Amino acid sequence: MQKNKYTILPNYEIDITVTHNPYLFAPTDLFQMAARINKKRQFLFVSTVLGKHLAVRPQIPLLTGALLATMYYQQRLGQEVEEAVLLAQALKEGLFAFQPAFQLPEATLFIGFAETATALGHAVFDTFCENAMYIHTTREFLPDIEPFVTFEEEHSHATSHRIYAVEPERLMQAQRIVLIDDEITTGNTIINIVETLRKKFPHVKHYTVLSILDWRSEQQQAYFMQLEQQWDIEIHFLALMRGYFHCQGEPVLTVPQPQHIRHDIQQQELIDIEEPMDKLHYRSIAENGTENQQPYLVATGRFLLTAPQQRLQKETCIKVAEQLKKLRTTGPALVIGTGEFMYVPMQIAATLGDQVYFQSTTRSPIYCTNKEEYTIKEKIAFDSPENNGIVNYLYNIQNRPYSELFLIVERIANKEIVAQTVSALQSVSTATIHVVCMTGGIHDETA
Repeated sequence: MQKNKYTILPNYEIDITVTHNPYLFAPTDLFQMAARINKKRQFLFVSTVLGKHLAVRPQIPLLTGALLATMYYQQRLGQEVEEAVLLAQALKEGLFAFQPAFQLPEATLFIGFAETATALGHAVFDTFCENAMYIHTTREFLPDIEPFVTFEEEHSHATSHRIYAVEPERLMQAQRIVLIDDEITTGNTIINIVETLRKKFPHVKHYTVLSILDWRSEQQQAYFMQLEQQWDIEIHFLALMRGYFHCQGEPVLTVPQPQHIRHDIQQQELIDIEEPMDKLHYRSIAENGTENQQPYLVATGRFLLTAPQQRLQKETCIKVAEQLKKLRTTGPALVIGTGEFMYVPMQIAATLGDQVYFQSTTRSPIYCTNKEEYTIKEKIAFDSPENNGIVNYLYNIQNRPYSELFLIVERIANKEIVAQTVSALQSVSTATIHVVCMTGGIHDETA
């Protein structure tokens, strides 16, 4: 049992007790602490392995997904496999490692949670070469397709989750379901989705929850055991680190935060990819009513991917990286994904060469301050280029002297908003900025 105390801000502390740590990670290997501007939950475990709020080498979140996948494979086999220890060591040391390719005995559906765990779930799924399907939840609203399921995440900045399945009959072939999130705090979100899924999948009796961190209390764990009996199913939890925590005090958020402002802009040239990618033509409606008519990528897994489809889509990402390599110079580069659109730009970043880092924008408002040893020291705020009207944030861009920034966007609703995003990036970085539109750029002012 390992106990740690963190002072997040003056008069705001968190005590963490680690009770299960099979690969002996130090807490700082997996997370740092910050305050969140959200009355529902004012603390945040800022992952150091996801590439969401902090930039990481893209191999790190891919390794994290592969390690969780290996833990699931061990559980499924009922025996240890040597890949787990090797992957854990590689993750600790930040080294590139091999990609396992496991086969599963039955059709298994992997579901990643938006927005933070879309790429983590995809990386877990990518570790299996047979009998695997992947789909991720989304906060986006598509008016022309009925959601397969909807459920709520009460503590989140955006609570509603949807799953859109283009081929629901294929989805229904699943015999087991694996849910992937970066962190389990109370387990309420898991209860909400399992309660919904069991009505859609009455034949599925085995659920597994994979996460980097699991902070459920003993009482919450006992409640899941009751639900298993009540629902006549099994729910297994696997995590890289498990324990519990207690917050003390109240964060005093006194430092003025950077606001979303409309910078003076110059139109930004968009880079259209040369390699054609499979698309799905659905429109979305943002929370402010703005419509985006640009297509989605099949490669994201938002609408369902099978293992054979994943192999083809991954090959295409490698070809896109070859095109973008021609724009690289010397020095570090940052590849930026947007919101839920993380895995495709992460894969591109992983094959873009040396000194490449990855990070994604987020709608989660983290408090920033120059306080010594505090995790988030600076941020920029801007309109989402895909879902106009939703403020997005990007943190700690000034941590490294980047030579290039590659902003990789799935679908652009408004070219002027993209230019606004570029201007926000230019306000904190002197790097050359390249905007890559994966589904074809729009070349007028609005769509």
